[in-house]
Amino acid sequence: MEYTLEKGSWENISDAVQVEEETLPNSCYLRDNSAYFLNDTVGDLTMVRAGDEPVGIGKLSVLPDGSGWLETLRVRPAWQGRGVGKAIYARWLEEAQSLECPAIRMFTGTGNVRSRGLAERFGLSLAGTYIGATANLLTQEYCVPQGFEPVRDFRFARVLLESGRWEMEDFVVMNNTFFRCGEDTWRYLWEQGMVFADEQYNFVVIGARMLRQRGLHVAMYGGDGVRCLKFAKAYTQQQGLPAVTVSYPPQNSRIRAELEREGFVHDASCRIVMERILERKG
Repeated sequence: MEYTLEKGSWENISDAVQVEEETLPNSCYLRDNSAYFLNDTVGDLTMVRAGDEPVGIGKLSVLPDGSGWLETLRVRPAWQGRGVGKAIYARWLEEAQSLECPAIRMFTGTGNVRSRGLAERFGLSLAGTYIGATANLLTQEYCVPQGFEPVRDFRFARVLLESGRWEMEDFVVMNNTFFRCGEDTWRYLWEQGMVFADEQYNFVVIGARMLRQRGLHVAMYGGDGVRCLKFAKAYTQQQGLPAVTVSYPPQNSRIRAELEREGFVHDASCRIVMERILERKG
């Protein structure tokens, strides 16, 4: 089957939205997030057509460390298994190489054998497993623990973030986006005003990469975990937002116990992040 690939734009965004809403009606990003994907990220939204019919979409976004994040891969059910996903991956890889991304990554569910198999076909391998837990904030009012303030000094922020890196097994997660831990990610989180700490060096990294109206994400926390999670819930509620989510390596029993104590409900299954290191040109 011959497919035509075209760059997503405001002229064809309605077709891209149609693909996503038919493919994953309960996990749609594009309708509420079109401006972010089209205007605010480096990397193209790609649409695949069979004749005039839109049959698949995918987005490459360049993250703060320069890596290529492969997101919103959607193929309409009737077209799955017919080479649409392969066409999107080939375009993603070509674009990532042209942008000189040092690596490409994507995530999928642990049970999504087809998605993992497609990633492996293009040279990606398992880099980590994470589980999410969410607190719904609509049923109770929370009080903000005293003392948490935005960290103003990047050097201090970097020390805090490095201290929590090993517990997160080298990735932090926001909006199902996996950021490799390191200097570029630390600076991004700090510049976005997401790093908070108190005088006892308890700290919380909280914010949203996109779709803030749906809730905030705790990328990392350290110190008195219960105090940090109380701050995260209260801070999110203060913003008028309905939920806060934490993603972490599922084998971390301490984080699991703290989350459950604070009323977070775990997802039914884990997610995996797949990664391929790209060779530099020249």
